[in-house]
Amino acid sequence: MKAVIMAGGEGTRLRPLTSMRPKPMVPIFNQPVMEHILGLVKHHGMTEVVATLAFMPKMIEDHFGDGEEWGMSITYAVEESPLGTAGSVRNAKDALSGEPFLVISGDALTDIDLGKVIDFHHSHGGPVTIVLTRVPNPLDFGVVITGEDAKIQRFLEKPTWGQVFSDTINTGIYVLDPLVFDFIPEGKAYDFSSDLFPSLMREGHDLYGYVADGYWCDIGSLESYVQAHRDVLDGKARIFIPGTRALGDVWYGKGVEVDPGAEIGTKVVIGENTRIRSGARIGDYTVIGDNCLIGHDTDVERSIIWSDSFIGAGSAVQGAVLCRGVDIRARARVEPGVAIGDETVVGHGAIVGNDVQVYPYKRIESGAMVSSSIIWESTGVRSLFGSDGIAGLVNIDITPDLALRLAQAFGSTLPTKSHVVVSRDSSRAARMIKRAMVAGLNSTGNNVRDLRVASPAVTRFTTRDTRCEGGVHVCASATDPQTVEIHFYDKRGIDLAPWVEKKVERLYFRQEFRRAFFEDVGEILYPPRALEYYASGLLDALGGEGIVKHNPTIVVDMGLSPASFVLPQIGARWGVDLVALRPFVDSEKTRVTAEQRDEQIGVLSRAVCTFGAAFGVSMDATAERVTLVLGDGTVLDRNTALHAMVRLWCETDQTARGLAVPLTASHVIEDIVAGSGREVVRVGTSRRSLSAAALREDVGFAGSQTGGFVFPEFLASYDAVMTVGMLLKMLDRLGTSLDEVVGTLPAFHLAHASVPCPFDRKGAVMRSMAELAQEHEVEMTEGVRVCGDGGWALVLPHASEPLVEVFSEGATDELAQDILARFIARVERAIEGG
Repeated sequence: MKAVIMAGGEGTRLRPLTSMRPKPMVPIFNQPVMEHILGLVKHHGMTEVVATLAFMPKMIEDHFGDGEEWGMSITYAVEESPLGTAGSVRNAKDALSGEPFLVISGDALTDIDLGKVIDFHHSHGGPVTIVLTRVPNPLDFGVVITGEDAKIQRFLEKPTWGQVFSDTINTGIYVLDPLVFDFIPEGKAYDFSSDLFPSLMREGHDLYGYVADGYWCDIGSLESYVQAHRDVLDGKARIFIPGTRALGDVWYGKGVEVDPGAEIGTKVVIGENTRIRSGARIGDYTVIGDNCLIGHDTDVERSIIWSDSFIGAGSAVQGAVLCRGVDIRARARVEPGVAIGDETVVGHGAIVGNDVQVYPYKRIESGAMVSSSIIWESTGVRSLFGSDGIAGLVNIDITPDLALRLAQAFGSTLPTKSHVVVSRDSSRAARMIKRAMVAGLNSTGNNVRDLRVASPAVTRFTTRDTRCEGGVHVCASATDPQTVEIHFYDKRGIDLAPWVEKKVERLYFRQEFRRAFFEDVGEILYPPRALEYYASGLLDALGGEGIVKHNPTIVVDMGLSPASFVLPQIGARWGVDLVALRPFVDSEKTRVTAEQRDEQIGVLSRAVCTFGAAFGVSMDATAERVTLVLGDGTVLDRNTALHAMVRLWCETDQTARGLAVPLTASHVIEDIVAGSGREVVRVGTSRRSLSAAALREDVGFAGSQTGGFVFPEFLASYDAVMTVGMLLKMLDRLGTSLDEVVGTLPAFHLAHASVPCPFDRKGAVMRSMAELAQEHEVEMTEGVRVCGDGGWALVLPHASEPLVEVFSEGATDELAQDILARFIARVERAIEGG
C-alpha cells in the first residue's frame, strides 16, 4: 500500500516557529515532524510515499529529496492554488495506483498502529476508514460518532461546546479506496470532512471509523508543541529520540561534550556536537538541538532549544522555545511561555517576559525588558566597531562570511593594489577568520603581507615601516574565550580614525565593494624577516645593546603570547638575566579565565621572590599590556603602575615633551609632573586617543589605566616588549628600584561604577550632565567631566553596551564614593525622565 502524507500546512497558530518553515518541518526532538511520520509509515511496510505540498514546498523537497536516504521512494504533488484536504490528494491521483492507499497528516505526531488500521479497512469493505481517537477537549477538531458496527453516523468539524456530542475526533488519518476520486472535483478546493465524506454518505456509501489506542497529537499550537515533547519523554508515545539513552532518561547525540561541573537533570535530550560548559544546569524536560553551546553557569529548564543556538554565560531560559540560531547573550533571562524566532539575538542582561513572542531576525538590545511580543520591529545592528575594534562571539557574531565582507569593505577604502599587513594570534578561531579576511582583501585588488602568528606591535611596526596602506590583526579576546576581535590599523600603524570606521561600516552594510577581475586579484606575500626588522628597530629605539649596566634579574610571564618570539633573544642583548615563564605560544590555551589569570599572577609573584628579581612583568595574550610586580612580590594595580611609569619617564627623558593620559586617570599625575615643566594632555579613554596624542611632536609618552604604554619614538601604540625595555632603561639610568619609585608616589582615591541605561536614553543623560556647565567647570573632551566639590566626576556613555560609565575622584575614598553616588543618582533620574 502507498501512503499519502499531507504536508501543505502553513501553521499560522504555531508562529514564530513556522515563520521560516512549513509546519511539517518544525522539529520534534531535533527531527522534522514529517520525518517521524515517514518513519511510522515505513515501520508498517509502506515505502512508496506521495507528499502533497503547498506552503514553502521547496524546503520539504530539498530536505527529503527522493527518499533514498530513508530507504523510501518519495514523490511530490504541489498545489498551485489551495485545493483543500481532499483536493490535494486528488492532485496526487496520477502517482497512486488503482489500489487502496493511506492518507496521513505530516504535521501531527502519532504512534498509532497503522497495520491494524489497514486490516480494519480490508475487513469492513467500505471505501473510507477514518482513524479516530479520544481527546479531553474536542473543540479544535472534527467530532465523529459511530455506531456499534463502527459505521459513522455523524460528524461535525470544529464544534462549539453546545454542539459537542462526542469526545471522539478525526485524526486526519484515512484509508481510502480509489472510488473516492470519482467524488472529488479536479482543480477545485474540496475538503474531506465538510465535502467528500458527506457526499459519499448521501450516495449511500458506508464510512467506517476505527478508534485507535495509540498516541496522537496535532502540533497546532505552542502549547501542544511543548506538550508533545513532554508526553514522549514521559513514555506516553513511542516516538524515536535520536542519541544514546543513558541513566536518568538522558539522550546524548554524537559528539556531545559535557564539562565537569555541569548538572544534567532527567528526561533531557542533547543534540549532536552540542557542548555544555561547566556550571551549567540543564533541568528536567529540556531538549537541546545539534551544534549548540550552553555557556558557563547557565540555567536551562523545561525548554526546547533548536539547533545552532547559543546560551551565554549566566543566562536563564525557563519554559521557553528557542528556534534555530538564537543567541542569548550573557546574563539574559528568558521566562516561561516565550517563543523566539530564528536568528534572533537577545542582548546582554536583557529580560524577555512571560508569554512574549519574538519573530525571526530581531535584535533585543542589551539590558532591555521586553513585555510584549515583537513581530514587525527590528532594531538592527547599531554599528560594527566598538571602543576597541570589532568583537563578537566566534561563528555567531564573527563568522567567516562577516570577515570576508568586512575585509572587502576595508579593502575598498584603500587605493587599488595596496599592500595590507595581516596577522593573528595562535588560536584556531583567529586563523579561520584571518583566512577569510585575506580572501576579502585579495578580492578588492589588494595585496596581503601575511605575518601568520605575530603580536599586534609587530603588525603595526611592519605596516608603518614597509609603507603599507593598512593592517589587520585577529585575536581571541582577553576577557571572553568565546569572543574573537578584529583590529584595523591605518598606514601609521595606529587604530583607524572614527570617520574611517564609519566609512568601512557604510560600505559593509551597503555591500558596495570594489571588484577585482581575474588579472587584478591581489596576491599573498610572506615577509621573511619581519621579526628581525622589528627587533632591530626596538633595539635602536632603546639606544642599542646593553641598555642596563647592573645586570638585574627580572621575571617575565609572556602569557603564551607572540612576545616569546622576540623577548628571549633580545633580553640577553640588554644585559639582564631573564627568567621566562610560559615563553611559547599554544593554540589550545590562547585565553584564560579571570581565576586562571589570578593564579598565574600568583605564580609570577612567588617566582619574583624566589629568584630575588628586581621586578616581574605579566604580559597579556597579545603582548600589548603589562601587569607589574615589585621585588617583594606585591602586584601593582594598573593606576599605580601608570603613576610609576609617569614618574620614571619625567625623571629620565631629556626633552621637555609632555605626556598623554586618559581623562579618567587620577589628578595626582599633575602633581607627579609638577616641577618638570611638562604638559599633561588629557585625552579620551580609547587606545586610539592615546596613540593619536602620542604622535604629536610635543608628546613623548602616553599611558593608559589598562597596563598599556606608548613610546612614540618606537611605535605609537601599546607594546609590552618595549615597555619592559624602557622600564629597565629608566630604572638603570636613575640607579633605583621599582619598589623605591612606587614608595614615593602620592596616594589617590578613584571610584567607578556602570549604570544600566537604554540606548535611547543616553542622549537625555548627557543633556542632563551638560546642563551642569552653568554652575560648574565642565570639560567635554569625551563624555562630560565636571570639576568641583573637592574632586571631579566623568559621565561617559558606553560605546557598544546599554551602560553609562561614571568615574570620580576625591581627596579621600569617602569623598570619591560620595561624588560617585551623587552622579549615579543624577544619571538614574535622567534615565527615568526626571
